[in-house]
Amino acid sequence: MLPNKRNQYYVNDDVTFRGVFKIDGEEQTPDPGTCLVTIMKEETSTPIVDNAAGDIAGQQLRYQFANMPVGRYAIFLTAKYNNGADERTGVIEFIVKNKEAN
Repeated sequence: MLPNKRNQYYVNDDVTFRGVFKIDGEEQTPDPGTCLVTIMKEETSTPIVDNAAGDIAGQQLRYQFANMPVGRYAIFLTAKYNNGADERTGVIEFIVKNKEAN
């Protein structure tokens, strides 16, 4: 399963989210072309990104974003497995902040 924790990034960062799904400790290989991504900002009902295509590299799901506005977000990564018989969604919560001067 994908990690479910808050990560912190800054405005103008280029970030690639990655995750894998495991069953009984074994990483699963998604069906080709089935990775979809939705990004939601906390306290809103309209997605920032809605069902965009993510990348699949082996067992890994990936999605890259750049220059997100300040806020709290959750990225949902969904993929199908076993010729579409199984669909799984994982979530990664993250925060985007302005850089502060020292």
